[in-house]
Amino acid sequence: PGDMATALPGGICVGQHSVCLIRAARLDSTCNIQTGTDNGFVTTGIITATATPEIKEGQTFEPETGCGDIAWQYETADRIKAHNVSGELAFFDHELMEVLFGGTLIVGDTGTGFAGDNIGWAAPDHTDASPPDPVYLEFIVKTAGAGVGECDTGGTFAAAVGHIFGRGRYVPGDRTFAAEAATVAFTGTSYANPNLGDGPWGDYPGTGDIPNSSHVEVSYSASEYAAILAAADCGYQDIPT
Repeated sequence: PGDMATALPGGICVGQHSVCLIRAARLDSTCNIQTGTDNGFVTTGIITATATPEIKEGQTFEPETGCGDIAWQYETADRIKAHNVSGELAFFDHELMEVLFGGTLIVGDTGTGFAGDNIGWAAPDHTDASPPDPVYLEFIVKTAGAGVGECDTGGTFAAAVGHIFGRGRYVPGDRTFAAEAATVAFTGTSYANPNLGDGPWGDYPGTGDIPNSSHVEVSYSASEYAAILAAADCGYQDIPT
């Protein structure tokens, strides 16, 4: 048979490396994106991230005859139920932590060194009346094309790939106090979300809405990635209405 046609960008095989950006946005109780002030963050302060599929194993039926032979076989496929997500952040950004984990910001008191500023964060407590908001979470990684590396300048293949985890709740991980660099570790579980539309920032590049899946992988062009990267900063970000 001859070569099969491909609709991959540029027809180039693309590898992925280097997680360079993380962004997140609050969801409401019906899994819709919460728009408006202080409902998200975009930062380059991501060190590492891991996503592990949680599998519901399929069933296998193999009745045996009286002679010990298999009479017939029937199998159902394994199914992905969710993705367990973990990672480490470089910055102790209290506003970011409030979006990702819930909890309470601590505001500097009048007459103190940082009056009116967000100077700390308290983790959510088991006595809180309601659980923290779920969040949309996305990691963005760089790419390299087979045979060209990073040398493509014509925009013929994806410059970056976003890994979208559409609905999850996250908790802070262990913290070590020592003569070493400290990080913000986190863990949680992502589930499918049918209510994401074009995403919190309206820049999902695929046709239709973001698919209802616990893990969506989508390519960004160089200009699309540059626009996302330009928005990265510390602290809260507004989510467009």
